[in-house]
Amino acid sequence: MIADNVNVRDLFHERLRLRDDIERVRLDFIRTDLQVCLTLASLAGTEYDCGNREHAERTTASAEKGYADMLRYFSQAKNPTPEARKELQSTFKRLRERLDGLQQRM
Repeated sequence: MIADNVNVRDLFHERLRLRDDIERVRLDFIRTDLQVCLTLASLAGTEYDCGNREHAERTTASAEKGYADMLRYFSQAKNPTPEARKELQSTFKRLRERLDGLQQRM
């Protein structure tokens, strides 16, 4: 009987650890993908400056999709730290401003 209680307790703690790991990986994924989107936005601006409007529009569309997807994933995050929340919100804002600037140019 005591062994069963220890096993259940161990399983509970393992579940909590795994949940925390999943949330950490989720936030890392969002950070990474937002950086990819920022890179795409910069590339789109360069393509636009070089006169390649079609490629700039496709690249901007990819960055817009990434932005929307990451915003959805971020809304599903469970209890990010205040620092992580502030960092990601700042990156979302910066990306949104770049994308809006690209939309105005096109």
